[in-house]
Amino acid sequence: MKTIEEKIKRAIQTNKLNPEILGERKWYNYFIRTTELVWTRNLYEGYQIEVYDKQYGGNHLATVKV
Repeated sequence: MKTIEEKIKRAIQTNKLNPEILGERKWYNYFIRTTELVWTRNLYEGYQIEVYDKQYGGNHLATVKV
């Protein structure tokens, strides 16, 4: 069984999830929040995707940096 991190990375590779769309939204059975990371603030450049179950404020399942 794939982990949530693997599902997110695979979805980005196959263009089923676009991390450039910032904000909060539903994605399949999950609620995701995408934030842009800037090098000067975070020492990491890219996107941070936080995954919750069903709705924001629910159980936090994973945080993925891409």
